[in-house]
Order: sequence, then structure tokens, then C-alpha cells
Amino acid sequence: MAHDSNEYLIETLGQLVGAKKEATALRERLTNVEEALTERDRFNALKQNENDELRVRNAKLELEMMQLQNANAALQLATKNRDALHELLKVSKMDVTTQQQRANTLEQRLHELDKEKNALARELQAAAQIVRVDIGVNTNPLPTPRSMPNGANLPVVRGPSTAGPSRDRNLKEERDASVDIVAVHPLSRLPPPRHQAIKDAPQIIPDLLDGGTVCFTRPFISTHIGGGSQALISNIAAPKPLALKFGITSYLCPNLWENPWCPTNPGMAGYMFVGLGEEIHKFVQPEIHELFVGVAKTNYRLMGRYRAHRVEPLTVEEWLTLPEKVRSKYCETTQRKAKDSRSVEGISAAYELGELRVPCVKLTCLDFKEDLYKKLKARKMEQSNTNSLSSQRSIKQESAVMRSSQKRLRIEETIDVDEFSVD
Repeated sequence: MAHDSNEYLIETLGQLVGAKKEATALRERLTNVEEALTERDRFNALKQNENDELRVRNAKLELEMMQLQNANAALQLATKNRDALHELLKVSKMDVTTQQQRANTLEQRLHELDKEKNALARELQAAAQIVRVDIGVNTNPLPTPRSMPNGANLPVVRGPSTAGPSRDRNLKEERDASVDIVAVHPLSRLPPPRHQAIKDAPQIIPDLLDGGTVCFTRPFISTHIGGGSQALISNIAAPKPLALKFGITSYLCPNLWENPWCPTNPGMAGYMFVGLGEEIHKFVQPEIHELFVGVAKTNYRLMGRYRAHRVEPLTVEEWLTLPEKVRSKYCETTQRKAKDSRSVEGISAAYELGELRVPCVKLTCLDFKEDLYKKLKARKMEQSNTNSLSSQRSIKQESAVMRSSQKRLRIEETIDVDEFSVD
């Protein structure tokens, strides 16, 4: 029985040990479960914190997006305003440019009017001091035919001139010599840069009662000074006494219809368009010449002794300011002097495109020889008086021929009357 009791105890003890092991295992499992729950709770807490942070960041991003959208809208509005201001600025600049052009035009016009006023004042002053003398004019009236007894005047029939070709030539010389004072056109409108370049140049005003207004023909200049009567640049190979006396070795003879920027009064500064063909190397270095300017086809005024120096050629804009007749004439000169094979229209187009540029020579007055002018004027008057005497003799001869013709007519008419009476 004791043996059974021990077995029972051993079996019970075994069960207790087994139960203890199960309890230990259950305790470990419980501990693991608690730890897992704790880890899960910690993970959930972390997840919750992350979610909270994400929600905060998302809210911030949404706020930043709204701010960016507002900034973008403001930027678009500013861009529109900028574009509008830019267009307004362009319009304003155009208005300013237009106003500036108008102001420049008005200033240039005022300057031209001022120059014209000064020129007119000088001409009026000179005219007030000049005693005008008409040269080569016959002041004696032509003899009139006698009246017939019955009061009928005989017809006057002018036959062909018997004076020959020299008579016509003398009449032409009389007409040229009788024009002492020639009205010249004011200086062609100078572009502002060209005017600025000569604005401060000194103007020599000759001490002359007539202001140096008497003109001379090219043959007259050639006869009394020397040089040719055709070339613009005349070098004197065989100087005349006047050239020797005043030390003249050359002179220039530009004209206003091809060089409208030339001086129009003695002592003035200006420009001439010289440098085509064989003249391409002229005036690159400054040269000194006497200057005569053609103000009419056969009339040249003595302007003085000038310094001529090549400056910048004309721009396209300056070329287009020249009168159409001047441009056409200069294109013809270019074709002739430069031996250009193109037509005048083609040369004109080349100037308008800037492929060709007009050479420009600046003219600055150094002095004016009053004694030279007076000598030339005196010789012109002597020549004119000689021509006038020849003209008067020719007129007397014509009058004598006319009277003889009238006498013959009266005799013939008397014979006709007598024959009628006989009948």
C-alpha cells in the first residue's frame, strides 16, 4: 500500500512538474505576446506620429501650393502690366523721336531763315552802297522815219544783219557784261553734322562797296588770269600778269547746280563734290586754291583763297536730301568721269543703296584779295565799254541802212503816185 502511495505521489509529482513546465511555457508565451503587443502599440504610435507629421507636411505643402498659385497669378498680372508698359514705352519713344525730328526740322529751318536773313541784310547793305551803272546800253533813241505829207507813216522793214557773225557775238558779250550783280540762290540745306563742321569756321567779309557781287565768265578768267576755261580744277601753266602779281598758280571753278553746298558769298565756308575719275586722289591732303563759284551758266563769282580738304563722303541720307536735278546731273557726271558702264538710273540706284558714295571736299576761306577783285572788275568794265562802242557803231550803221531803205521806199512811192497821176 505504501508502494501504491509512492507511485501516486510520484505520478502526482510528475504531473505537477509537467504542469509547472506548461505554466512556464504559458508564461513565456504570455510574455512574448505582451512584448508583441507592446511592440505593436509602439509601432502604432510611431505610425500615428508619422501620419500626424505627414498630415502637417501635407497641410504645409497645400499652403505653399496656394501661395505659389497666388504668386503665379501675381506674376502673370505683372507680366501683362510689363508688356503694357513696354508697349506704352515704345509708343512714347516713337512720340519722342517724332517730336525730336520735328524739333530738329524746326531748328534747321530757323537756322536757314537766319542765314537767309543775314544774306538779305548783306545784300541790302551792299545794294544801298552800290551806284548801279548799266553798261553797253544805247541811251539815244533810234531815229524815226519821217512822216509823209499825207500823214501816213512808211513801213520800216528790217533786213538781215550786215554786221556778220561778230555782231551776234558782240551782242552776247554785251548781255553777259551788262549783268553786274547776279541774284544767287541761298546755300542748299546742309545736314546738321555738315553744318556743325563749318559752323565755327571764320567768314572773311571783303572790304568792298559792292560786296564782291560782280561775276565773270570762264573765258574772261582764263584770259586775264590764265588756265583753261573748262576744267573744274584749273592749273595755270602760262600765268597772266594778274596771276603773277597775286601769286595765283591754280583756281577751282565748281558750280551750284552740281555742288549746291558750295559757298554763295565771298568768305563763306562750304563743300563741293569733287573726287571722281582722275580726281580720286585730289584733296586727300589739304590744298590751297583761289575759288570761283558758278552761280549761273556763264557767271562765276570770286569767293577768295580757300583751303580744300577731303572729308567723309556723303551718306545715303545726305544724298537723298539733294534736289532731284542735282542727283541726276551728278549721276551723269559719275558716268562720264568714272567711265561707269551702268545707266544713269543704275548709278542713281547704287548711290541710294550706298554702293557708291559722293566724295566731299570741305572749303574754308583763308583770305580775299580785294585788289584782285577790283582789277578783274575794272578790266571787265573796260571790255564792256569797248563792246558798247562797237555796238553803238553797229547800231549807227544799221540806222544808216534803215534810212537809205526808207528813202528808197519814199522815192518808189513818189514814182508810183506820179505814174498814177499820169494815168
